Amino acid sequence: MTHSSLEGIVAVIFDLGNTLYSVPIPLLDCHREFLRKICGDEFEVSDEALEAAQHVAKREASDRQLRENTPVDHSFSVEEWVQFDRAILRELGVTEDLEEKAVHYQRLWDEMLSGESLALRLDAREVLEELNRRGYKLAVATNWEQNPRELLESTGVLHLFQSIQYTMIHGFIKPSPYMLILNAHEMEVNPLNCALVGDSILKDVEAARRAGMRAILLIPDLTEDPDTPEDVVVIRGLRDLLDFFPEAHSDQ
Repeated sequence: MTHSSLEGIVAVIFDLGNTLYSVPIPLLDCHREFLRKICGDEFEVSDEALEAAQHVAKREASDRQLRENTPVDHSFSVEEWVQFDRAILRELGVTEDLEEKAVHYQRLWDEMLSGESLALRLDAREVLEELNRRGYKLAVATNWEQNPRELLESTGVLHLFQSIQYTMIHGFIKPSPYMLILNAHEMEVNPLNCALVGDSILKDVEAARRAGMRAILLIPDLTEDPDTPEDVVVIRGLRDLLDFFPEAHSDQ
Protein backbone atom coordinates (compact mmCIF):
# COMPACT_ATOMS: atom_id res chain seq x y z
CA MET A 1 0.00 0.00 0.00
CA THR A 2 1.31 3.46 -0.88
CA HIS A 3 1.17 6.86 0.79
CA SER A 4 -1.74 7.84 -1.45
CA SER A 5 -3.84 4.98 -0.07
CA LEU A 6 -3.99 6.85 3.25
CA GLU A 7 -5.34 10.05 1.74
CA GLY A 8 -8.51 11.22 3.44
CA ILE A 9 -7.62 9.71 6.83
CA VAL A 10 -8.56 12.06 9.67
CA ALA A 11 -8.38 9.69 12.65
CA VAL A 12 -5.76 7.16 13.75
CA ILE A 13 -6.61 4.30 16.13
CA PHE A 14 -3.85 2.47 18.03
CA ASP A 15 -3.46 -0.98 19.51
CA LEU A 16 -1.56 -0.99 22.83
CA GLY A 17 0.54 -4.12 23.51
CA ASN A 18 3.49 -4.42 21.09
CA THR A 19 2.30 -1.28 19.31
CA LEU A 20 2.26 1.80 21.53
CA TYR A 21 3.83 -0.18 24.38
CA SER A 22 6.53 -2.82 24.37
CA VAL A 23 5.99 -6.01 26.39
CA PRO A 24 9.00 -6.50 28.75
CA ILE A 25 9.16 -10.30 28.60
CA PRO A 26 7.98 -12.54 25.73
CA LEU A 27 4.86 -14.33 26.93
CA LEU A 28 6.00 -17.75 25.77
CA ASP A 29 9.16 -17.34 27.83
CA CYS A 30 7.03 -16.51 30.86
CA HIS A 31 4.92 -19.62 30.34
CA ARG A 32 8.03 -21.76 30.05
CA GLU A 33 9.66 -20.31 33.18
CA PHE A 34 6.49 -20.73 35.26
CA LEU A 35 6.00 -24.30 34.06
CA ARG A 36 9.49 -25.21 35.26
CA LYS A 37 8.74 -23.65 38.64
CA ILE A 38 5.58 -25.67 39.21
CA CYS A 39 6.45 -28.88 37.33
CA GLY A 40 10.22 -29.11 37.80
CA ASP A 41 13.30 -27.97 35.90
CA GLU A 42 13.08 -30.94 33.58
CA PHE A 43 9.68 -29.88 32.23
CA GLU A 44 10.24 -28.61 28.69
CA VAL A 45 7.71 -27.76 26.00
CA SER A 46 8.03 -26.36 22.50
CA ASP A 47 6.58 -23.05 21.32
CA GLU A 48 4.17 -25.00 19.14
CA ALA A 49 2.88 -27.00 22.12
CA LEU A 50 2.45 -23.87 24.23
CA GLU A 51 0.62 -22.05 21.46
CA ALA A 52 -1.65 -25.05 20.87
CA ALA A 53 -2.46 -25.28 24.59
CA GLN A 54 -3.25 -21.56 24.75
CA HIS A 55 -5.48 -21.91 21.70
CA VAL A 56 -7.52 -24.63 23.42
CA ALA A 57 -7.78 -22.59 26.64
CA LYS A 58 -8.90 -19.50 24.71
CA ARG A 59 -11.48 -21.52 22.77
CA GLU A 60 -12.95 -22.97 25.98
CA ALA A 61 -13.08 -19.50 27.57
CA SER A 62 -14.71 -18.06 24.45
CA ASP A 63 -17.34 -20.82 24.43
CA ARG A 64 -18.19 -20.07 28.08
CA GLN A 65 -18.49 -16.36 27.37
CA LEU A 66 -20.89 -17.00 24.50
CA ARG A 67 -23.01 -19.45 26.51
CA GLU A 68 -23.25 -16.99 29.41
CA ASN A 69 -23.65 -13.92 27.19
CA THR A 70 -20.78 -12.26 29.07
CA PRO A 71 -20.98 -8.44 28.83
CA VAL A 72 -18.27 -6.46 27.08
CA ASP A 73 -17.03 -4.80 30.30
CA HIS A 74 -16.73 -8.02 32.31
CA SER A 75 -13.70 -8.25 34.63
CA PHE A 76 -12.24 -11.73 35.01
CA SER A 77 -12.27 -13.30 38.46
CA VAL A 78 -9.31 -15.19 39.89
CA GLU A 79 -11.24 -18.43 39.41
CA GLU A 80 -11.80 -17.66 35.74
CA TRP A 81 -8.06 -17.15 35.23
CA VAL A 82 -7.31 -20.35 37.19
CA GLN A 83 -9.76 -22.15 34.93
CA PHE A 84 -7.87 -20.80 31.92
CA ASP A 85 -4.53 -21.91 33.39
CA ARG A 86 -5.97 -25.32 34.24
CA ALA A 87 -6.86 -25.85 30.59
CA ILE A 88 -3.33 -24.94 29.48
CA LEU A 89 -1.72 -27.32 31.97
CA ARG A 90 -4.12 -30.11 31.05
CA GLU A 91 -3.33 -29.72 27.36
CA LEU A 92 0.39 -29.89 28.15
CA GLY A 93 -0.09 -33.23 29.86
CA VAL A 94 -0.03 -32.10 33.50
CA THR A 95 -2.30 -34.37 35.53
CA GLU A 96 -0.81 -34.70 39.01
CA ASP A 97 -2.03 -32.04 41.47
CA LEU A 98 -3.59 -30.18 38.56
CA GLU A 99 -5.76 -27.85 40.66
CA GLU A 100 -2.93 -26.90 43.01
CA LYS A 101 -0.59 -26.24 40.10
CA ALA A 102 -3.17 -24.15 38.27
CA VAL A 103 -3.57 -21.90 41.33
CA HIS A 104 0.23 -21.63 41.67
CA TYR A 105 0.52 -20.87 37.96
CA GLN A 106 -1.92 -17.98 38.25
CA ARG A 107 -0.16 -16.65 41.34
CA LEU A 108 3.09 -16.47 39.38
CA TRP A 109 1.36 -14.52 36.61
CA ASP A 110 -0.15 -12.10 39.12
CA GLU A 111 3.25 -11.49 40.73
CA MET A 112 4.92 -10.93 37.37
CA LEU A 113 2.27 -8.54 36.06
CA SER A 114 2.24 -6.52 39.28
CA GLY A 115 6.02 -6.17 39.21
CA GLU A 116 6.49 -5.37 35.51
CA SER A 117 5.14 -2.31 33.75
CA LEU A 118 4.71 -1.85 30.05
CA ALA A 119 7.07 0.69 28.52
CA LEU A 120 5.89 3.32 26.07
CA ARG A 121 7.73 2.72 22.80
CA LEU A 122 10.54 5.01 21.74
CA ASP A 123 9.17 8.19 20.14
CA ALA A 124 5.54 7.17 20.87
CA ARG A 125 4.69 10.24 22.94
CA GLU A 126 6.37 12.59 20.47
CA VAL A 127 4.59 10.98 17.51
CA LEU A 128 1.18 11.11 19.22
CA GLU A 129 1.69 14.74 20.17
CA GLU A 130 2.71 15.64 16.62
CA LEU A 131 -0.24 13.80 15.04
CA ASN A 132 -2.52 15.62 17.46
CA ARG A 133 -0.89 18.95 16.59
CA ARG A 134 -1.36 18.20 12.88
CA GLY A 135 -5.09 17.88 13.46
CA TYR A 136 -5.65 14.11 13.54
CA LYS A 137 -8.05 12.56 16.03
CA LEU A 138 -6.54 9.69 18.04
CA ALA A 139 -8.06 6.64 19.70
CA VAL A 140 -7.21 3.32 21.35
CA ALA A 141 -8.75 -0.09 20.59
CA THR A 142 -7.12 -2.93 22.47
CA ASN A 143 -7.80 -6.53 23.50
CA TRP A 144 -7.27 -5.69 27.16
CA GLU A 145 -9.01 -6.78 30.35
CA GLN A 146 -8.54 -3.70 32.53
CA ASN A 147 -9.27 -0.09 31.70
CA PRO A 148 -5.97 1.21 30.21
CA ARG A 149 -6.62 4.82 31.20
CA GLU A 150 -4.35 4.57 34.24
CA LEU A 151 -1.50 3.23 32.09
CA LEU A 152 -2.03 5.95 29.48
CA GLU A 153 -2.15 8.63 32.17
CA SER A 154 0.97 7.35 33.96
CA THR A 155 2.91 7.56 30.69
CA GLY A 156 1.63 11.05 29.89
CA VAL A 157 -0.49 10.39 26.80
CA LEU A 158 -4.07 9.95 28.05
CA HIS A 159 -5.06 13.53 27.15
CA LEU A 160 -4.22 12.92 23.48
CA PHE A 161 -7.00 10.37 22.86
CA GLN A 162 -10.61 11.16 22.01
CA SER A 163 -11.81 7.55 22.38
CA ILE A 164 -10.59 4.52 24.35
CA GLN A 165 -12.09 1.08 23.83
CA TYR A 166 -10.98 -2.15 25.50
CA THR A 167 -12.32 -5.64 26.19
CA MET A 168 -11.28 -9.26 26.48
CA ILE A 169 -14.68 -10.77 25.71
CA HIS A 170 -15.07 -13.04 22.69
CA GLY A 171 -17.20 -11.45 19.99
CA PHE A 172 -16.07 -7.95 20.97
CA ILE A 173 -12.28 -8.37 20.82
CA LYS A 174 -10.38 -7.84 17.58
CA PRO A 175 -10.66 -9.12 14.87
CA SER A 176 -14.26 -8.09 15.55
CA PRO A 177 -14.76 -4.50 14.30
CA TYR A 178 -16.83 -3.71 17.42
CA MET A 179 -14.31 -1.46 19.20
CA LEU A 180 -13.24 0.29 16.01
CA ILE A 181 -16.80 1.24 15.09
CA LEU A 182 -17.30 2.62 18.61
CA ASN A 183 -14.07 4.61 18.25
CA ALA A 184 -15.32 6.13 15.00
CA HIS A 185 -18.72 6.91 16.54
CA GLU A 186 -17.19 8.62 19.58
CA MET A 187 -14.81 10.66 17.43
CA GLU A 188 -17.64 11.51 15.00
CA VAL A 189 -15.58 10.25 12.07
CA ASN A 190 -16.72 8.00 9.24
CA PRO A 191 -14.99 4.59 9.64
CA LEU A 192 -13.80 4.88 6.03
CA ASN A 193 -11.73 7.89 7.12
CA CYS A 194 -9.96 6.02 9.93
CA ALA A 195 -6.75 3.99 10.07
CA LEU A 196 -5.75 1.35 12.64
CA VAL A 197 -2.13 0.88 13.72
CA GLY A 198 -1.38 -2.57 15.18
CA ASP A 199 1.08 -5.44 15.22
CA SER A 200 -1.10 -8.42 14.27
CA ILE A 201 -2.35 -9.40 10.82
CA LEU A 202 -4.89 -11.83 12.27
CA LYS A 203 -6.30 -9.38 14.82
CA ASP A 204 -5.57 -5.78 13.88
CA VAL A 205 -5.45 -5.94 10.10
CA GLU A 206 -8.54 -8.14 9.93
CA ALA A 207 -10.45 -5.88 12.36
CA ALA A 208 -9.59 -2.84 10.24
CA ARG A 209 -10.83 -4.60 7.10
CA ARG A 210 -14.11 -5.58 8.74
CA ALA A 211 -14.64 -1.99 9.93
CA GLY A 212 -13.86 -0.54 6.50
CA MET A 213 -10.70 1.15 7.82
CA ARG A 214 -7.16 1.25 6.47
CA ALA A 215 -4.62 -1.00 8.22
CA ILE A 216 -1.08 -0.03 9.25
CA LEU A 217 1.13 -2.87 10.51
CA LEU A 218 4.06 -2.18 12.85
CA ILE A 219 6.95 -4.55 12.14
CA PRO A 220 10.06 -3.46 14.13
CA ASP A 221 13.35 -3.21 12.26
CA LEU A 222 14.84 -6.39 13.69
CA THR A 223 11.73 -8.48 13.04
CA GLU A 224 11.45 -10.66 9.96
CA ASP A 225 8.95 -9.24 7.50
CA PRO A 226 5.96 -11.60 7.18
CA ASP A 227 4.03 -12.12 3.97
CA THR A 228 2.24 -8.80 4.24
CA PRO A 229 -1.03 -8.34 2.30
CA GLU A 230 -1.01 -5.70 -0.43
CA ASP A 231 -3.73 -3.65 1.27
CA VAL A 232 -1.58 -3.05 4.37
CA VAL A 233 0.87 -0.22 5.05
CA VAL A 234 4.02 -1.46 6.84
CA ILE A 235 5.98 0.75 9.22
CA ARG A 236 9.22 -0.11 11.02
CA GLY A 237 8.74 2.38 13.83
CA LEU A 238 6.04 4.75 15.05
CA ARG A 239 7.95 7.75 13.73
CA ASP A 240 7.24 6.47 10.20
CA LEU A 241 3.63 7.53 10.72
CA LEU A 242 4.67 11.17 10.38
CA ASP A 243 5.68 10.46 6.78
CA PHE A 244 2.20 9.14 5.99
CA PHE A 245 0.16 11.80 7.77
CA PRO A 246 0.99 15.41 6.82
CA GLU A 247 -0.73 18.45 8.21
CA ALA A 248 -4.47 17.81 8.20
CA HIS A 249 -6.55 20.11 6.01
CA SER A 250 -8.79 22.58 7.77
CA ASP A 251 -11.90 21.13 6.07
CA GLN A 252 -11.31 17.73 7.70
